[in-house]
Amino acid sequence: MARPNPPVIHLLVAMVVVLVPVFLIVAWFTRIPEPQPNVVDARPVVAAAREAGYPVLAPAELPDGWVATRARWTPRGQAGLNREPVPGNTIALGFLSPERQYFAIDQRDALPELLVRDVTRDGRADGESRVGDVTWTRYVSQDRRTRALVRLDADHATIVSGDVRYDQLEAFTATLR
Repeated sequence: MARPNPPVIHLLVAMVVVLVPVFLIVAWFTRIPEPQPNVVDARPVVAAAREAGYPVLAPAELPDGWVATRARWTPRGQAGLNREPVPGNTIALGFLSPERQYFAIDQRDALPELLVRDVTRDGRADGESRVGDVTWTRYVSQDRRTRALVRLDADHATIVSGDVRYDQLEAFTATLR
């Protein structure tokens, strides 16, 4: 005796029973977690630089959600990132905002023009910003992506930079002490 073909509904149920677990397994093993930033504690680096007598500017009070992702203090003459001796005492700090925007603070007490050129990626002056009672020179990179606020003092240079608008840089700069 011939067996009748199963109804279409039975075929659909069988496919769902097999495919739903397959889709769940594939979704579980192929999900891409959001990358987590490499969080560092900038306080010991800032303290070390200040103990060396360097006038470090660092954020005093950042709102919740900000994290330090870079903190490096390199005394004059020691090897920097390129393994060459740095021309002056150099501190580099980096912070990630809750919106995942990166803000950098770079300071050095020698060859400020070289530091400005490197950090701003050969940027050009783009006006001025007033933060508190201090005037900062605005810089914008050649590709107009990176902006920076530059402050040249008698004994050192400070650069606050990021791929953000100037008003955001100004707000971040206002937290520096």
